[in-house]
Amino acid sequence: MLAGLDAFNSTFILDLNSTEASITTTNQQISSGIRVNQASDAPGDIASILNYQNQVANITQVQTNLDFASTEANTADGALSSASTLLDQLTSIASEGATGTSTAATRATLAQQVQGIQQQLVRIANTTVQGNYIFGGDDPTTVPYTYNWSASGGVVQNNTASNTATIQDASGDTTIPRMTAQQIFDAQNANGTPAAGNIFQAVYALGQALQNNDQAGIESASDSLQAATTQLGQATTFYGNVENWVQNASEQASSTLTNVQTEVSSLRDTDVAAAATDLSTEQTALSAAIAAHGSLNVKSLFSYLG
Repeated sequence: MLAGLDAFNSTFILDLNSTEASITTTNQQISSGIRVNQASDAPGDIASILNYQNQVANITQVQTNLDFASTEANTADGALSSASTLLDQLTSIASEGATGTSTAATRATLAQQVQGIQQQLVRIANTTVQGNYIFGGDDPTTVPYTYNWSASGGVVQNNTASNTATIQDASGDTTIPRMTAQQIFDAQNANGTPAAGNIFQAVYALGQALQNNDQAGIESASDSLQAATTQLGQATTFYGNVENWVQNASEQASSTLTNVQTEVSSLRDTDVAAAATDLSTEQTALSAAIAAHGSLNVKSLFSYLG
């Protein structure tokens, strides 16, 4: 009889502990909002949850990269707009200097203005974002150009013109997010000579012609400025396309991230309504078991003595 009593009580205690553990787990799921806290909570869902979490991390990184690319592109667009204004000023200076009534003294003064504008263009070519030269290509920590009117073109190039960086969207598609300072301001032919549209060279040629009181040279430089303006317009169009691409990629990444997070939530998070129902059922079962156990007419050892 005592052996039966011990077995009955042991079974009751095991069942009681199991129910209490279930209540504790359900309470934790409700309070934390997380159903799967460890692999044993849902072994069949772990692989999918981990896969979705990796996707979330990857897309979040893509968004960070796109945000930085957007900042760079917007900054570049503003810098090129300033450069465009400077080229307009140079066109006006060239027109003034090309008139037959301009004197050597007038042209010398205009030449000084041209040199000042060249310095401003060099500063634009050296525009930075968060300490990086956005037109630095694969070497964003080295200043692309230094102003030096004594050098050919009025500038000295300090870094290479390579530009292999790309930016990726959430689907894995990529685009080139930037142009180099050389591509924009110092276009070169294959043999290393200044190409048509070379902005620095056009400005330098104008300044030299004005300084030398060379009317024909001023007129030739004026034509070069028109090609330089076209070159700058192409760079501006490039960055406009980059801005559009980045905006679309950001919207796509945001949408994809929402979808993936929804999938993670469906596997990992607590269905609060269902959990509340389970908790109520478990608490009712616990109370009923305790009440039933207490009402049983179970005799103790002392019932058989006496």
